[in-house]
Amino acid sequence: MDITEFEALWAERQPDRQDSAAFWSQRAKSFDTHSGKADSSAHRRRLVVETAEKAGVGKQDAVLDIGCGPGRHALEFAALASCVEACDIAPGMVERARENAARAGVENAHFRVLDWAGADLARLGWERKFRLVFASRTPAIYDRPTLEKMTAASCGCCCLITHVAGENSVRTALAPIMGGGRDPEMLRRGLFSAFGILWLEGYCPEVTYLNREWQSECPLDEAVLMYSRQFGSGKPLAPDQEAALAAGLRKLSHNGMVREQGSSKVAVLFWKV
Repeated sequence: MDITEFEALWAERQPDRQDSAAFWSQRAKSFDTHSGKADSSAHRRRLVVETAEKAGVGKQDAVLDIGCGPGRHALEFAALASCVEACDIAPGMVERARENAARAGVENAHFRVLDWAGADLARLGWERKFRLVFASRTPAIYDRPTLEKMTAASCGCCCLITHVAGENSVRTALAPIMGGGRDPEMLRRGLFSAFGILWLEGYCPEVTYLNREWQSECPLDEAVLMYSRQFGSGKPLAPDQEAALAAGLRKLSHNGMVREQGSSKVAVLFWKV
């Protein structure tokens, strides 16, 4: 395959980004609560330390976190680097990140609302600036230009973490109602395409895999929003599908909350610039 074929393959699974900012802002509170739990914090701390060591990040270096969400990774990197710049398309996520930084007394992590696809690295002063450019399970990296912009911002290394497989109790329960679940092959295309593009551009990307089991919960209305997006592949469901989904989630809810448990496999894609 050549680069254009990898680009075309990746394009088939690109998310609908029209409502990304509103969607993730609405999810900011519960997402932050889940990521702040002790097991998630311990897992994230190990990942950050290992990634920083691999990239050679020291107290004199800068780190960029793309799609930073509520800032949990950025705050861990801030303890190891001179400064961290972090961005997210969702104002609600950035607000939570700033609150978390203030609560932790972290002053060398800076958060901004920014759509990575439209980021002007020259204007931002981010060309070849960062020892490590990091992006974890974010829809901000979804095609060749957004991937190559990671490399353009780095003077050292890049790390892209992407979801490749997993089970979810709620999604499994809803699948018969909604006519099936997500296509596993489609889920893996981002990793396959990113690796192929980097390889053909002359890099030697490394891939490792991490497995986790988890539990979380969110309010019923947020669950409807989240699973409508998942089963609709980012596009609106038909009215009858939306009604069936909402009814299914109400049956699964308890005291207005939808609890889910599952397992996930993520790929850690790492390359030197």
